[in-house]
Amino acid sequence: MVFIQDLFTHNRAWAAEMERTRPGFFTSLVKQQKPRFMWIGCSDSRVPANQITGLEPGEVFVHRNVANVVVHSDLNALSAIQFAVEMLKVEHIMV
Repeated sequence: MVFIQDLFTHNRAWAAEMERTRPGFFTSLVKQQKPRFMWIGCSDSRVPANQITGLEPGEVFVHRNVANVVVHSDLNALSAIQFAVEMLKVEHIMV
């Protein structure tokens, strides 16, 4: 069973490895995000959007919900889409 302390330990190890193999990685993430893509996907924890698309953190703006459904009455999804298009200027939306 994974405990919260294990998550912190793994996160520190991952961060150290990223900084070792890609110096400046986290510094680059501090800048304003400018993703070209928006991903509307399922909440399923087995489907990490940036990993299955081969994109780096910051390259895809993600909105997740159950069954990756987009309907006109879902203000949360519509807000995410509006922000992605109007503010982030994403070029592509993947559902």
